[in-house]
Amino acid sequence: MKRLRKQMKKKTRSKSSINDCGRGDAPLPQFPKREDPHRIYGHTLGCRLNAYETEAILDEFRRRYGVERVSDPNDASIILVNSCAVTGRSTARSRKSVRSFSRRTDASIVVTGCVAEVIPEEFDDQDVILLPNTAKKDLVSIVAERLDIPLISSSLIQKEPPGAIFPVCAPLKISKTRAFLKIQDGCDNHCTYCIVPAARGPSRSQPRELVLSQAKSLASAGFLEILLTGVDLVRYGRDLYEDDYGLVSLVRDLLEMGGFRIRLSSMEPIGLSTEMLEGLAYPGVCRHLHIPVQSGSDRVLERMERMYSSGDIVELFDRSMELFPGIGIGADVIVGFPGETDKDFRRTIDLISHPAVAYLHVFPFSARPGTPAASMHSEMIHPETVTERAQYLRSLSGEKRNRFRRSQIGTDASVLVESRIDGESGRLIGMTDNYIPVISPPGSREGEMVEMTLREEDICWDVR
Repeated sequence: MKRLRKQMKKKTRSKSSINDCGRGDAPLPQFPKREDPHRIYGHTLGCRLNAYETEAILDEFRRRYGVERVSDPNDASIILVNSCAVTGRSTARSRKSVRSFSRRTDASIVVTGCVAEVIPEEFDDQDVILLPNTAKKDLVSIVAERLDIPLISSSLIQKEPPGAIFPVCAPLKISKTRAFLKIQDGCDNHCTYCIVPAARGPSRSQPRELVLSQAKSLASAGFLEILLTGVDLVRYGRDLYEDDYGLVSLVRDLLEMGGFRIRLSSMEPIGLSTEMLEGLAYPGVCRHLHIPVQSGSDRVLERMERMYSSGDIVELFDRSMELFPGIGIGADVIVGFPGETDKDFRRTIDLISHPAVAYLHVFPFSARPGTPAASMHSEMIHPETVTERAQYLRSLSGEKRNRFRRSQIGTDASVLVESRIDGESGRLIGMTDNYIPVISPPGSREGEMVEMTLREEDICWDVR
């Protein structure tokens, strides 16, 4: 069959066509109807938010058009690539994935995500349907019309509540045991190295009523843990509510529903106060945070325009340990930011040596197009130095991970049993609320919550 890929320009969306998504004024070319049913394969690059949105898109294809997902791209008539542009490496991987699918299959390839939004020229030589992040909420309708896929029933078109952000339905298939729930998108911080504000736009919150409705659906599906996700959770509600209703209030409302615990994804220290931590120190909130500290050098933080100091981070770490005994904090760190000296790097080591830090995510600096840091050409750090610093911190991360896990031996923990199986014991692996993988007790069932007193032999030391 003739390949159906076409590149698509952005279209202006009519306010009156809220459920007639993304059609625009110009007629779209029609393609011959397939005699066999469409099947879709999803490929995600980058963050959990991208993974969540991929699942939402695949789920919408199934509900509205009967397009079933497949696990092998060679079996698909549509391949969805959700791209990532946060680093040069992730951009290259996105481009490589699209080219690989183009060579291997005859499917219609749909490219969305951050590369499609901010660097669409990366795919100029590819025959794809190119839809930026801003078109994600209309992506399914646009692709269905492009490929002439008939709607199963008009009654299955989801009504979009006022002020809602994509998606309005929470997907169920990201994990069999842990549910993800997007409550916020976009970022207002404009750090000098970061392309995310350009890729995802300003901070926007999902209305409270829709979040609670989605959480109710997830709880009804049997999930015992809900992970709240977004670009900048700390800013939740600031664009919608004038009565100080924010992340703390939302978490309290969710927990009042009962039946599940709450895990928080990455929490930006810009705007994260000790008062907010105190409000989140509530039964049912997991003793686990992930904080992108980026550097321990105040000089580097100022050049990054991070708007906090290393002392502020230490205060957050100290208060977290007081409020959440046994907390495990993950920290993002950038090494090799332009002008970073050996002294700056040593200060980063000093900061992340804090006992609250359980592990690190280390990112070598990557110049992103259009950001101020990308123009700091004369101060770029030699690649060998960047690699050495990254390797050192990754080694330190492994030491800190093991030290933290060992410190929790003899403590009690609530464990969510997952689908992974330990190779030696043959038993299911579970995750404690403070993010330690353990071998669950004999007879444990996937998806249930069990109470354990941790022993050394229970901890999965090789699992990250």
